Amino acid sequence: MILDHIENYELYKGINERVNHAIEYIQTHDFANLQTGMHEVNGDELFFNLIEYETKVPEERFWESHKKYIDLHFIIEGKEFVANELFERMTIKQEYDEQDDYFLLEGKVQSKIKLEKGDFMILYPSDVHMTGIKVDGGEKVRKVVFKILI
Repeated sequence: MILDHIENYELYKGINERVNHAIEYIQTHDFANLQTGMHEVNGDELFFNLIEYETKVPEERFWESHKKYIDLHFIIEGKEFVANELFERMTIKQEYDEQDDYFLLEGKVQSKIKLEKGDFMILYPSDVHMTGIKVDGGEKVRKVVFKILI
């Protein structure tokens, strides 16, 4: 897992060509007028989902992990906590969904990270995560989640 503000991305440049492409896309595009939903960048190798939701308590959220894609979350508006844990420390709640590339998992929230406007987080398949946890109270989060084929 990597967490930082978009201004500091140069520190991580070169870890993966498709990750670089996603960051360059963030830096050169305005998401303000885009509709929510899936947006293709380079076929199934690189695309993003623009999503909006209200943050909630952890009991109303879910743990997930992926196999084929790296996630890159970029906050456009709002703030949220993202809980994280290693895959090996979780219990599989729902077996892997090949079509939508996710496991649903169970486990306790033992650590979480706050993401605010301009922050990004890169999550690899071993990085189980629970997004959308409220910080000070429920609030709207608008973000893009890039799916980067491994």
